[in-house]
Amino acid sequence: MICVICGSHFQPLPTWTRLIVYKLETSTCTRCMSKFEKADQVIDFTDFIGTPYEGAVDKVLVMYTYNEAMNDYFHQYKFLQDVALAQVFAEVLHETFEAKEGIVVPIPMHPEKLLLRTFAQVDELLNYARTPFQHVLEKTESSEQGKKSKKERLDAKSLFKVSGNVEAKTYILFDDIYTTGATIHHAAKVLKDAGATRIEAVTLIKG
Repeated sequence: MICVICGSHFQPLPTWTRLIVYKLETSTCTRCMSKFEKADQVIDFTDFIGTPYEGAVDKVLVMYTYNEAMNDYFHQYKFLQDVALAQVFAEVLHETFEAKEGIVVPIPMHPEKLLLRTFAQVDELLNYARTPFQHVLEKTESSEQGKKSKKERLDAKSLFKVSGNVEAKTYILFDDIYTTGATIHHAAKVLKDAGATRIEAVTLIKG
């Protein structure tokens, strides 16, 4: 096989799990994957206490830190539009969502941003991971959230609106990066206000 990151030929290591349980074929060599660092799982929600978003999110799983290797990957995938790189984390994402119970909802892009980027990077990560998902949210704010402080993000009007049917079930939000957590909390509050009973979140990167 050819690594989608470095282009080198590699042979996936055989494991008992691969023989017994269905697993996606890896697209990335072990040398490239070893450069990504697993994240600390502790997420502090203290800043949301006393805000309208307190209690909106029940649990967050962040998978990797934003180190140099991830920065290079993220830039190539998201900004240089190398959609093939969505394969890199397909296996680990597939296993992560297989172990969870709930309706997976990707954080949507604003239509204007989608035209600019040409593809929805969060959706493609899930597509390559063969993880079913539902679009029940619509992005209503097109401004760059990364340029705002956490307080500005929390004080802003809701970033999302419900665009599909929300049931009294668990929903699992998925986004590519968790920075201040404001985006996840905005989305979670909208879903809970619409009737969701529990909101978890999974993000690929902790910024």
